[in-house]
Amino acid sequence: MASNVSILSRLISSYLLIIVVVLLSGLYTIWNLSEFNRLIRVVTSHDTRMIELSQECQDILISANASERKYFVSGDETYLRQFRDLEAALTGKLNELAALVDTEKKRELLESVRGACGRYAALFEDMAAQTGSRRVPADEVARYRIEQDLIVADTGQTLRELTRISSDERDDKLREIEANSVRSADAILISLVVAVILMIAISVLNTQSINVPISRLREKTKAVARGDFGDPLDIGSPPEIRELASAFNAMCDRLRELDQMKIDYISHLSHELRTPLTAIREASSMLEEGLFNEMPEKQRELQTLIREDCERLIRSVTRLLDFSMMESGIMHLTVQEAPLRPLVERNLQRFSAVAQRKRIDMRVDIPPDLPPVRMDAEKIEVVVENLLSNALKFTDDGGLITISARPRDDGKLVEVAVTDTGRGIPESGLKEVFEKFKRIDDGRGAVRGTGLGLAIVKHIIKAHGGRVWADSELGRGSTFTFSLPA
Repeated sequence: MASNVSILSRLISSYLLIIVVVLLSGLYTIWNLSEFNRLIRVVTSHDTRMIELSQECQDILISANASERKYFVSGDETYLRQFRDLEAALTGKLNELAALVDTEKKRELLESVRGACGRYAALFEDMAAQTGSRRVPADEVARYRIEQDLIVADTGQTLRELTRISSDERDDKLREIEANSVRSADAILISLVVAVILMIAISVLNTQSINVPISRLREKTKAVARGDFGDPLDIGSPPEIRELASAFNAMCDRLRELDQMKIDYISHLSHELRTPLTAIREASSMLEEGLFNEMPEKQRELQTLIREDCERLIRSVTRLLDFSMMESGIMHLTVQEAPLRPLVERNLQRFSAVAQRKRIDMRVDIPPDLPPVRMDAEKIEVVVENLLSNALKFTDDGGLITISARPRDDGKLVEVAVTDTGRGIPESGLKEVFEKFKRIDDGRGAVRGTGLGLAIVKHIIKAHGGRVWADSELGRGSTFTFSLPA
């Protein structure tokens, strides 16, 4: 069902909807920032976890020290196992702390704790081993005790320092997050106010300037749909609509041109198909009626005429089918490295009879050391065939056609040129000569080609990653050149 809402109403409604969305978005963002602040507090449990682990390490160290003393006093193996269990637990806590450390200072403190704990455990194991094998002198036990107590005291101090640093960093982060949240909320509120003011102003100023030219463009579109191209649109502002109108005018001109070209092409193609069909019909009727039963030579001429016209029809239909496939993007290439000269010579041989009949000299200028070309040989043969066919068609009797090839870009490319001494192409037609349905007037009232041959050439060369172009001068001939990767 068609909508009766005007463009002006649609624009205003759209802007109002945008405003509502932005307001809701802003309110949601503010709420989200509050949630973000809460979640960040949870995230900062990283530092809290470090504090907890540091305190747990202190508690484990104190417990291990107590178990150690009890073991040496009582000699009970239970306390030995208890000490070793606490040592393992301490190692696990320190490893967990290591995974959370995020500054060089903390890392130095943690390494200090690890080293101290390692020395503490080593001294204990050494003393435990001596106690099990002999009576340890009292002065040696005293030195051991003093050293262990110092390690415990220093380690405890280091862990407390680690706890203090983590606590300070946590507090700093919380204060920074809170400050950022306040600033973000203020910035969003200000941006929302500015956005609302700007969008209201834009909706009032732009809707009037857009609605009128768009209405004119809509009417023009309806006219073009009816086939009435009429005069071009003349829209002064705004610039975006002016550019759209300019593009629309160019499209109309192109559609008008294509429409006329298609009409001309269909007319020409009808003639191209009707002429051989008429000849085939007349020749086959003569053979069927037996008019030349006593003249075998004449019969062979008629049979040759039928075959040649059939081949002409097949070529015309094949060209249409090939072009349709190329336009649809379903052309498949079988690319292989292959020499260019044999392909060119096959085409020259194919057209040699026509060239001899018109006394046209066809020459090949391809150096023997020309590198092989990466190509689909069958498709490139079509390219050369089309270019040679055009050259023969529009070169006067006694003319010259040259096919040359040269390496370019240090052997990365090979350029192939077909040069004739024909009538040439007007400069205005060179830019359009490769377009579909385009047939170029040579300045003498003659029209070149059917409008598909060079378009097919362009499709094939582009599919190979090359390019094709033409140079020409009226009365002096033309050169069609294409490049292919070597």
